[in-house]
Amino acid sequence: MTTSGQDNRRTSTGTASRGTSSSSRSSSSRVARPVESTERANVAASSRERSASSRSSASRSAGNSAREQAAARSAVGNATREGLSTVNGQVRGGARAANGVAPETRNDFLRIGDDRNVHRIPPRERDFLTYDRPGHFWGHNPHYFGYRVHYLPPRYRRYTYWGIDYCFYDGIWYRPYGGWYVICRPPFGVTVDIAVSNLVFSSVRFAYYCNAYRQYRAIDENNRIIDEQNRIIAQNNATIAAQNRSVALNTMLANDAASLADRLGLVQSYAYADQPYYYQDGVFYIVGKSGKYEVIVPPAGALVSELPDDYDIITLDGMEFYKVDDTVYKMSLVEGKPYLEVLGQMYGTLARKYNYNYNNVTANPSIALEQL
Repeated sequence: MTTSGQDNRRTSTGTASRGTSSSSRSSSSRVARPVESTERANVAASSRERSASSRSSASRSAGNSAREQAAARSAVGNATREGLSTVNGQVRGGARAANGVAPETRNDFLRIGDDRNVHRIPPRERDFLTYDRPGHFWGHNPHYFGYRVHYLPPRYRRYTYWGIDYCFYDGIWYRPYGGWYVICRPPFGVTVDIAVSNLVFSSVRFAYYCNAYRQYRAIDENNRIIDEQNRIIAQNNATIAAQNRSVALNTMLANDAASLADRLGLVQSYAYADQPYYYQDGVFYIVGKSGKYEVIVPPAGALVSELPDDYDIITLDGMEFYKVDDTVYKMSLVEGKPYLEVLGQMYGTLARKYNYNYNNVTANPSIALEQL
């Protein structure tokens, strides 16, 4: 989902360049020649034709190679140093996967609804993938968040974070639902060694920073740590603002967002005004004390220009919002430019209400058997 209203597919804006392929000129170079009467002339003509054919094949091969390289370049990276970009190009426009499975096309993700309008097919309703198809959650290859897989290899491990069950195998996280698994983002608190690969994340801009501690009605035992951190961060930001008047906290925006989040039953996680934050494909990071990238709860006020492929549009209190996992975004204008702004997190009953995978299994107990 992009703020410009374009279709939600992965096309890298910063690093990918569109290659140009050389076209064969063999057809235009062929001209009519008089028939020679001697064997030597026939041999020479045959030699010229073979040479022209060879050049034509080489030209076509070079053109195909250039197009393949361009396609591969366009499939690299979903968030670049030049700015945020949608993850969609990694699925739709990428080169053929290493396992020989061709990428989906734009038409694969659209359908005609009962209202005769064209509707987007979310990843949870697309074809099942194999467990070895997604890339590592920190890498450049397609992550396929929201897609389903039928089974995992026996070597996978189970973990519980924040009261949620996860499965992990080869750098990929899954959540179990009935008879299948959904490819998901890593749990909050997971770390990535900066040297593990050539990580390319985007810096995050904020609409505001909170300098006043607030309690939210939706706080429970699983997210109590957010409440504790918010108190510390609010004090830190208040100190920074008092010491440096050039730091704009935008307190009015922060207050309005906090009131809206609490009214909707959301919980906000504050951001430090003096700390950089990073983003890739719906995952927010900071560099922790250990010097590693750490996955964090999406901070309130964070601005992104596009949402990942697995977003949903939901209605809360009669207003339209966007949801990625349990994170709720709202549309905001900042200096005349539209952004998706992190409003807060859903927990407990509210999160389950809008967890379509959970509801699908709950409403259809036999669905696991039907899908196999």
